[in-house]
Amino acid sequence: MPAAMHPPHLRGMPYALPPSLPANIPRIRHPNRPPCTTPSKTLYLRNLSEKANPKVMAATLRALFETYGAILDVRVRHSIRMRGQAFVVFGEQEDAVRAYSEVQGFMLYGKPLFVEYSRAASDATIAQQGEDVESYKLHRIEARDRRDQEFKDRAAQASAAPHPELPNKILFLQGLPADVAVSEIEQAFAGHPGFVEVRWVSVKPDVAFVEFEAEMQAGTAKAALGSQLALREGLPPVSISFAKR
Repeated sequence: MPAAMHPPHLRGMPYALPPSLPANIPRIRHPNRPPCTTPSKTLYLRNLSEKANPKVMAATLRALFETYGAILDVRVRHSIRMRGQAFVVFGEQEDAVRAYSEVQGFMLYGKPLFVEYSRAASDATIAQQGEDVESYKLHRIEARDRRDQEFKDRAAQASAAPHPELPNKILFLQGLPADVAVSEIEQAFAGHPGFVEVRWVSVKPDVAFVEFEAEMQAGTAKAALGSQLALREGLPPVSISFAKR
């Protein structure tokens, strides 16, 4: 977007909006499947600077997004594996839709923002609608536990006795560092065609799954990277295999 076309309220702010996203920046997808395109009051942000203090980042995001409308809540994820992500909740959906369009690719602390719609309504939105927030939280936790159990079962199968590798659209990583961040793994795989998501297994922090859209795409990524991934210099490599069916 040329400078003359910048939204008026963003001109002169201490941020920079590039003419277009550089071609070498991977379009990182939502960790729970491809990006949601259904408009929502809640925006999901990725690729935030992991060096910024969470409180400072929250204040910065609020200052940036409240130029589009009333903000109900800003949540910045600061756990090791969820850092670099945040949620911004608007009071009105039309404000969120405008921000979604205009802030896409906005340079913040030297990194372009990836803006998506959240798949689930936020607690703040549920409260605004006068619904039972505690029941909503319980339902969300139950759904998360079911997903975790599914991937826990896959991890148990994949780490069982050795078995002939059969092609699969899901790759199994083992031997991850204890403090690894999701962004480190995404950087290794997001540039390969068909990349969908990285999934963790909470009960086995040293393993993860990387899903692609098709077996052929997963196989191509595995062939390019080999059976081991040197994630960090000085640490043992991470093993890569097809997840057991």
